[in-house]
Amino acid sequence: MAHHNHIKQHHHIIPFLNIMVDWCLGMAWSCTPVELIGLWSVWLFYTVFFIVTITHYIMQDYNGTIQLSTSRHNDTINDDLGILCMLMLFFFGLVIGCLIWVTAGIHWIQLAQIWEIQLIGSLILLICAFLFVKVHTDMGKNWSPIPGQKTNHELVTHGTFRWARHPMYAVFLWAAIASFLATFNWVISWCCFGLAGFTIRRIDVEERILLELFGDQYLEYCRNVPALGPGWSCLGFDKHPSQRISHEHRNYNAIQ
Repeated sequence: MAHHNHIKQHHHIIPFLNIMVDWCLGMAWSCTPVELIGLWSVWLFYTVFFIVTITHYIMQDYNGTIQLSTSRHNDTINDDLGILCMLMLFFFGLVIGCLIWVTAGIHWIQLAQIWEIQLIGSLILLICAFLFVKVHTDMGKNWSPIPGQKTNHELVTHGTFRWARHPMYAVFLWAAIASFLATFNWVISWCCFGLAGFTIRRIDVEERILLELFGDQYLEYCRNVPALGPGWSCLGFDKHPSQRISHEHRNYNAIQ
């Protein structure tokens, strides 16, 4: 009788495990509840990213505030070459990763399973999703999908912009790190870090535009607030920011 009950319990557990494996989408070599949480935290963040971005664009288009009075500046040849190199590196890295995934299996893609770290990564992703919505709310009509000057453009320094000059890009960076911690899947992380890298490259272009618009007011803001928030000075955007941007400001004034 006990053996019969054990068999019945086993039959109840198997469908549940099959459902978990299906919901892990083949992205984990052992689909545990923590793996499930980690993978779907990644999907949640990037779903929020697409939905909020598209919604904000539609709202601005409906309100007539999407137009730019000045389009983005022409990048230098070095900027174009840098973007091209990043695209090639990202593409070939993704192709190689997918080929390894298909031919060698998930064990070559997912590096580890450490549930404590994965839960921390999942929590960071949830925080990033909230902060992404908050950044869009803080920017309001000043947001634009491409760098440029908008009509009645205002310098936003409240909310999340009190902690970082480019909080949206900081969110992408933290989300990329959190995606790796939540999944330990380096192909997924490669895609996430690729998006973060492309967005961070926009910082110099945006700061040139903001410098031309707000001058000394923006320089003062740069002195008081880091580009990507505390702890990211190693990326170079906060290395003598006043000198770096002042140099561009002087060049701009010389052209004028």
